[in-house]
Amino acid sequence: MNKFYQLTVTKIEKLTASSVKITFQVPDLLRKVFSYEAGEYLTLQQTIDNQKIRRAYSICSGVNENELSVAVKRVPNGIFSTYATTQLKEGDTLEVMPSKGAFVFFYDIFGNKDIMLFSAGSGVTPMMSIAKTALAKTNIKVVFVYGNKSKEETLFFDEIESLRATYPDRFLVHYVFSQEMWGDNLSGRINDQVVSYIFEKYKDLNWGRYYVCGPNQMVVNVKENILNRGITKDRIFTELFEAEPASNDFTQLRGNVTVFSTLSGKEIVFESPKNQTLLNSILSQGVDAPYSCLNGVCSSCIGKVTEGEVKMAKNETLVEKEISDGLVLTCQAYAMSDVVRVTFDY
Repeated sequence: MNKFYQLTVTKIEKLTASSVKITFQVPDLLRKVFSYEAGEYLTLQQTIDNQKIRRAYSICSGVNENELSVAVKRVPNGIFSTYATTQLKEGDTLEVMPSKGAFVFFYDIFGNKDIMLFSAGSGVTPMMSIAKTALAKTNIKVVFVYGNKSKEETLFFDEIESLRATYPDRFLVHYVFSQEMWGDNLSGRINDQVVSYIFEKYKDLNWGRYYVCGPNQMVVNVKENILNRGITKDRIFTELFEAEPASNDFTQLRGNVTVFSTLSGKEIVFESPKNQTLLNSILSQGVDAPYSCLNGVCSSCIGKVTEGEVKMAKNETLVEKEISDGLVLTCQAYAMSDVVRVTFDY
């Protein structure tokens, strides 16, 4: 469930001044283990300055391609992203966990209706996997709306233009530049006006599903705009690439909680301060519990609470039904009761 494999980096391609595309060699014996759906992510781990650092990065290769690639953009004070964009070399190895994620395009199920993709910044990464898969594996149209500061800041620009030339009638690209215009593309940010323009322009297409990925506010606004058009939630997929601050602060909780934690059939019992997240409490016991982003975004750390009460500082991933079924993001979950049972084997 939480197993890492050593994979060799076969290629590092510079995408922009601060971002790279990393391609891994997958041995034949691990091909099945590392098979993936378009839109999923990989969890990467590396020891940097004597500290194990783990981060999630979306896959940017299509399922039709014979490669496994992710894109990494350097962020301020980002330990892993700085390492990956400035120190990592071809021939190096990284610990890689097989793909996960719910931001998925199943081409064999969803491939009968056109799709609309909205992304900004590095949120384009999973969209590349989805677009390439849809274009290669289906006959549907893909409307691709991508926001950036400028052409120079646009990840995958050359590849997007190549796909555009290959599929001129099916890959319908609209760049939105907020600082430096290029050509006759849209200006500003992806807002209600842009969304309305896209819906009006392509009102005659046979729409199936909608994907939105990028900064929090953009994702929230675009999703709300789509919902207001009478489109049901099950047809809208969202993913955040920039986590919002926690909406609740539970770090001032007092007292201890007795935690019963189950992973891979093994249960441990221990005492922990209530002002510590369940994930941190479990990790402190030497348990290799699943996690990646630690920001309540990626969903790697989901566990199921079977006894007791917990509350999450924030939740960007789980829907109401999942929460009512007892699922929690353990990296955001704090115990409210004196006893909590949580299992990762749900």
